[in-house]
Amino acid sequence: MDNSSMQNYCENRLKKMLIKDKQDSPQKVTGVLKSEILYVLKNYMEVKDYDIDVDITISDNGYYKLIIQADCRNLKTVSYIS
Repeated sequence: MDNSSMQNYCENRLKKMLIKDKQDSPQKVTGVLKSEILYVLKNYMEVKDYDIDVDITISDNGYYKLIIQADCRNLKTVSYIS
C-alpha cells in the first residue's frame, strides 16, 4: 500500500470512528435528559417517568434531532411571580 492509499485509509477510518462516537453519544445522555425533563414537567403537570419518551437522532447534515413526547394526566394550577 503506497503512502497516498494509506493516508486515505486512515482518514476514512477516522471519519467512521468519529461518526460512530457521535451516534453513541445520544444514548449516553438520553436517560439523564429524560430525568431532567421529567423534573421540569412535574412543576406544571401530573406526569410519570413512563409517560415520557425522549429520542435523539443524528440527521444527515450532522445535527442532533430531539423528539420529546409526554402524556400528562392533569395540568397543575400555576401562580405567576411578578
